[in-house]
This record gives sequence, structure tokens and C-alpha cells, in this order.
Amino acid sequence: MTSPSPFATAATRWIAIIPVALLAVVLVGLNVVIDPSSYDVSQLPRLLVLSAFLLVLTPLVLLVPAVASRLDTSVLREPVVVASAVSLLISVASLTFATNMSAGWTDIFRTLAAVSVLGGGCLLLPLDRGWRQRVVEALVLAAVVAVALGASETLTRCGPGFPSRRAMEVVTGRMANVNLYAGLLAMLLPWCLGGTALLAGGWRWLSAATAVGTLALIVLVQSRAAWLAVLVSAAVTGAAAVACHDRLALSRSLRRSLAAAFLGGAATVLGIASLTGTDTPLGHLLETTLVTRPHQAGGPTDGGRTMIWGVTARMIADHPLTGVGAGNFTIRLHDYYDGNLDFSNLSSDNWIQPHNDFLWVFAEKGLPGLVAFTAIFVAALLAVRDVLRCGSVREARLALVCLMALVAYLVFSCVDFPLDRVTHQVHLAVLLAVITLEKHAVRPVSTRPVPLPGWLVVPPTVAALALGVTYATAALDQERQVMIARRAGHAGDWKTMRTAARAAATPWKSLDPLATPIAFLEGMADMRLGHRDQATACLERAFTANPNRMYVVNNLAALYAEAGRFDDAIPLFAAAADRYPDRLEPRHNLAGCLVDAGRFAEAVAVIETVPEEYRTDPLKEMLAFAREKLAVSPDGR
Repeated sequence: MTSPSPFATAATRWIAIIPVALLAVVLVGLNVVIDPSSYDVSQLPRLLVLSAFLLVLTPLVLLVPAVASRLDTSVLREPVVVASAVSLLISVASLTFATNMSAGWTDIFRTLAAVSVLGGGCLLLPLDRGWRQRVVEALVLAAVVAVALGASETLTRCGPGFPSRRAMEVVTGRMANVNLYAGLLAMLLPWCLGGTALLAGGWRWLSAATAVGTLALIVLVQSRAAWLAVLVSAAVTGAAAVACHDRLALSRSLRRSLAAAFLGGAATVLGIASLTGTDTPLGHLLETTLVTRPHQAGGPTDGGRTMIWGVTARMIADHPLTGVGAGNFTIRLHDYYDGNLDFSNLSSDNWIQPHNDFLWVFAEKGLPGLVAFTAIFVAALLAVRDVLRCGSVREARLALVCLMALVAYLVFSCVDFPLDRVTHQVHLAVLLAVITLEKHAVRPVSTRPVPLPGWLVVPPTVAALALGVTYATAALDQERQVMIARRAGHAGDWKTMRTAARAAATPWKSLDPLATPIAFLEGMADMRLGHRDQATACLERAFTANPNRMYVVNNLAALYAEAGRFDDAIPLFAAAADRYPDRLEPRHNLAGCLVDAGRFAEAVAVIETVPEEYRTDPLKEMLAFAREKLAVSPDGR
């Protein structure tokens, strides 16, 4: 038998590096990518790096014959991959129904990157014969990095001990907020636990130590969403392990231990529930930790989730088939507020997502989007079932770890918004790729390769990823300029604010991360500088970009009122008052505008909708003046 040539051996080793590089970048490298000068330090920087990496990787894989010839493209027929691709196409199509198309590009390019990682993982991971071990090792390392970042932030900002939940708000693990960080930890914990059984030597000890650190941080950050994700995923996984003990080769003693742990956990949860709220030190501690949390004093115990879910449901009922378009949830949200909602203890103008990914997808992409999105997880759960039934012991054990991570993600996504984050989506994409490959190995949908000619596939794929790089670059630069503009505004430096706002303008994106139009920042600077005509033009553009943002509507109406354009100002003040029933300012301005327009009866009616205890002295004086005018002129004018 002829031995392989040195060239062939070198080529094989080089090709095996590709999946390792993919895992290193998307699982470990992205976690440390931030830009402190941007508004959201992690979202766009990570999208830019990921898109650029995929842009380089795609032609390298599909146009190099030595690599392309080794790809098993039949895996692309698996339901998880198909459903993910359909979900991406529906997301793009949803922009047809968007009030502001530019608001949806982050969603589109983030989804494109995640689907590319899923497809790339399915194609590239098998190039490494030890890919299963490599995936677990990469995810354990990702957990090491996440724990190290969170632990360092906790020690430097909160100090040792058990800090309060409010103190832990600053611990984000270099992400957007503490809840999203906790959610990522909940997704990584199963891999650390799995590493203790699937890895060997030093990796096993590292996995065990990291699992302890991950669980400790999940407890410390006090995110109820993450706690729920861990508890439910552990319960589901324990039940699956007992049910499939023969496929997992679990000993009788281990099965008994799992059953005892399950029953003990259930008893503990029930005990905690019974003690919560009781007149005991422990009951008081549990009450303030789980229900009436001090950092949410005065607000709803669920952080306003059920309230916003109700508003989202009304949006869905109004657009059940088409949705309002990707990225347009926040823009359309205030159309569905009413006086029955009490946002007095919440910031009603800062909701970006409904804190439930399934409702979010339904609201923005309609029923087709929800079906495709749900199909991804249904297909993944069915694939795990197939592997548990038909796979080898090692495959079944890896499938069990995947099940725990997938359930953790699903539970967390029902009470928060991991769909919004690049980091969470690429971790989910790798998880789905592992599940798909394992299922394809034991029960393939098809063994026929999918036609994948590089010359045909590469151009559109590269073009789409290049657009993603272009978008992320422009949007990231915009965020930097927005930061400058806002700081200048706080300092009263209106010229710098206007210059930065103009530099932030880009056709790619008309809104900042909080859905405030960029034109609004320029308009407010012009207003402060006394340039009323320019300010009015800017705020009119801002109104087109987001017709529901209170400060846009309110200030544009104020400019109209100052110019004597009462017929233009009054409908805007009225719209702001309707869409922000918890805010007094729009009703105060509406009443004042009605008085200036001589419409005294309407002004009285507006002021009387304000409860007596909330009426300021100027509002009381306005009411008295309007009533005097009505006494003289009962026709209301």
C-alpha cells in the first residue's frame, strides 16, 4: 500500500484547521470583541467581525477544490437548516411591510450571520475527525472567558460577598445587560457539565471547575430568567436521561441518583414557594429575592413583562399575517398603548423588545415568520430524540448535553430577548449544527449531495456578507458619533452636537439603538442654536423615521405651535398624549396649544383627564384661565 504523500498529509492537516478556526472565532473570539466608543459596546462590533470573518471563509471553503470536494452537502437538506434558511428569507420579505426599513437591517444581517454559521458548521465541522471533542472544548473555553469577564467585573465594581441585584446591574460580561449575560451563562453551563463526562484529562478538570464558576455567577447575578432556564433545562435533561438510560449506558446507581436529585429539586422548589412571603427571615429573603425585588420597588414584580406582552398581542392581532416588519416592533409599539396601562413605574418609551422572542417574531414577521422560527426548534428537538434513540453511547450523551443547552435557550427566550444578540445567536447556531450533524449521522434525510457549485453560490453569498460588513461599519461609526452628540448635548455644546449628528447620518440606518432618529439629535441642536426652520425640517425627517417617539412628536409639535401652526401642532400633541398615557408633558402641551388656539372647551376636557393630584400649578392656572374664557364665550372659543 502506498503511503500518503507529505503534501497530502499537510493538506489534510491544513483543512482540519478550518473548523477549529470557525469555533475559535465564533465561540471564543467574539466574546472579547467590544468597542467602548460605541453606544452598544458589543452588538455591532461583533456583527462586523463575524461578517468579515464569514466573508473571507466562504470563498476559501467553496472555491478551493481540496476543501469543497470533502464537504458533505447532503446535510443541508436537514429540517433545521431548511427552517433556518426559510426564517431568514421571511425576515427579509417582512421589510416590505416596515414603517422604517432601515430599522430592520441589524436583524437581517445578524440572522444572515447566524444562518451562515449554522450552514458553515454543518459543512465544516466534519472536516475534523475529532469535531465532537473540539466543539465541547471550544464551548468550555467560551465559558472560561465568560466567567472570567463576569468575575472580574463583579470583583472590581461590586466587591466580594453577595452584592444586591441593583449592584449587579453593572455586570454584563461585555454584553448589553446583566440578564443577557446570565442567559449566555445558562447556555454554556450544560457544556461545562457535559465536558466532565465527554472530555478527558485536564479538560475534564477544567470543565468541572468552570461549571462551578458558571453556576456561581448565575446565582450571583440574580437573574430570575436565567435561574428558570437552568432549573427547567436540568429537570428536562434529568427526565430524558432516566428515560433513555439504556442508550446512555447509565448504571442503576446513577439512575437512582438522578431520580433522587430530581425529586429533591422538586421538593426544594416547592419548599421555597411555600416559604416565600412568610413572616420569617428566610421567607422575607426569598420574597425580596424572587418577587418584590428592591431594585424594582414600586414597579410590577415581573418587570412589566405581562403588560408589554399584552400590548404586543394587540399588535399581532392587527398584523397577524404580515407583521410590522423586521426591526419595527419599537416603532409601532406605541400605537397600541392605551389609558388602561400603568407605566408610571416603568420607562414606557424605552421598550425595544417584548421580552419574548416568539411574540417578537410573530409581531414583526407575522404567522409565517413564527411558524418558520418555531420549526427550527421543533426540528432540533426531534433530531435530539432521534439521536437518543438510535445513536451510540457517545452520540447519545452529546445529544443529552445539546438538549439541556437547547431547553435553557428556549426557556430564556420566552422571558427575555437572546434573539437580539449576535453572541447568543452564534452559540445557538453552533448548537443547532451539532444537533443536525448528530441526527444526520444516525438518520439522514438524504445522502444525495445538494448541488453547491462554488461559482454560483459564492457571488451572492459574498455579496450579502459584504453588504453586512458595509452596514455594520456604517452603523458602528454612527453609534460612535451618536455618543459624541449626546455627550455634547448634555454639556450644552450645541455646535458639536449638530456636527456629530450630521456625521452620524447614513442611509443604512436612521435610528440609534434606542430607536431615536438621528435627525432628531441634529434638530434639537438646531433648536438650541435658534435655527427654527432647520430644526423643523430635521424633526420632520425624524418624524418620518419614527412617528411614535414621544420626544420627536412633542418637540415637532412645539415648533409648529411656536410658528402659529396650531392645526399641525394639535394632532401631534394629541397623538403623543394618546401613545404615552403615563406622561404628563404631552397633555400639558396639548392643553396649552388648545388654549393658544382659542379652543378652550377642548383644553378644559384635556386637563380634566389629568388626576387632581398630578396637576401642576401651571396646569391649574391654565385650567382656571380656560374656564374663565368659557364663562365669557360658552361656545368654547
